[in-house]
Amino acid sequence: MTITRSTLFTATLIIGSSFMTSCSKEEIKNVSEEDAVELIEASLQGNTAGVNETVTKYSELLITDYATNANCNQSYDTSYTFSYAGAIAQSSYSINWGYLMECNLGIPSSIALNASCSGTYSTGRITSNDNSVANMIVTGIEPSSSMLIFSGYLYRNGSQTITINSNTQEITSIITLNLTDLTVNKTSYEIESGTGTAILTANNGSETFSFSGNIVFNGGGSATLILNGNTYTINLN
Repeated sequence: MTITRSTLFTATLIIGSSFMTSCSKEEIKNVSEEDAVELIEASLQGNTAGVNETVTKYSELLITDYATNANCNQSYDTSYTFSYAGAIAQSSYSINWGYLMECNLGIPSSIALNASCSGTYSTGRITSNDNSVANMIVTGIEPSSSMLIFSGYLYRNGSQTITINSNTQEITSIITLNLTDLTVNKTSYEIESGTGTAILTANNGSETFSFSGNIVFNGGGSATLILNGNTYTINLN
């Protein structure tokens, strides 16, 4: 079963409308699969400072700085602010990077990247205040390679307000993304392929809900999330 985000959102509006007269704020208790998908999606998307922002922006920085910063066992760090204001999503984050150039026989061969990020985002349904850390090994840095390859993890935790038909609930959540062979084109800085897993734990103050799924990065700005046997298409931009 394949579900797009727009189809899922439309279905939610129809179902929500039929129950709006009988539901109260107290009756919103569960963290649904739809909620889980949107939280995981935000941890992947560029416009909410997720994985896509981390790896594509860092790839651009690395390619730009490689010629002057290719010193073995040398640590580098930088920071910047990120903001996005779209029709559906808005976000504002402070991002810090640190990386170490690792060498083999005096030739740069890989990079140990660590990043931290804190800020907020809002969508049509969710408002989030969160922090994240990422640790990755980057290979393919030699000039002869046309791709950079990222493997590692991103961990995001925070608090969210979920709104459905003017009813709200407060939750806290932890998301862990384990990423394998995330391949980024050195010219376009786009993710072309890769795989990963997503683990989400959310608590609404009285219950804890857990979700886990698999991710396939398709290229062309999209990824596929498989959660509980359902397949969702994720826009990474």
